[in-house]
Amino acid sequence: MTTFGGVQRMTAGTGIIHSEMNPGEDTVNFLQMWFDPEENNLTPSYQTTQYDPSLMKNILLPVVSKNSSTNVSHIHQDLTIYLSDLEAGEALNYEQAEGRRIFVFIIEGSLWLNEKELLNKRDSARITSTSALQLIAADHTRFMLVDLP
Repeated sequence: MTTFGGVQRMTAGTGIIHSEMNPGEDTVNFLQMWFDPEENNLTPSYQTTQYDPSLMKNILLPVVSKNSSTNVSHIHQDLTIYLSDLEAGEALNYEQAEGRRIFVFIIEGSLWLNEKELLNKRDSARITSTSALQLIAADHTRFMLVDLP
């Protein structure tokens, strides 16, 4: 079971059976993402981590990474998943090495990318041709940014 501030990570590896269900009456929204691992035939594994949602205010908070820690879930890939809760008008700059990719997903609100593209709730962007990104909240915005190889 997970709540806001929780991450569940599963490595399917050589084979695993899993299911998700909502045992309660309340509506549940979650985002399930799949990434290819750096190597094949990994041992199946499962991990849950908790992060403090208040720590993602106006910053990019890592919640999943190859370089895991106490509140950052481990992944078998050279990527990092960040979450942010950006107040209206606030801006963040993100830079990464040339040749890497960025994926942005808007959970709530609206976000300008490099002052050119406006993303709204449930919109996403796959960015392959720039290593520098300015993120400006058009209104109170909660979003995810993934730094990918």
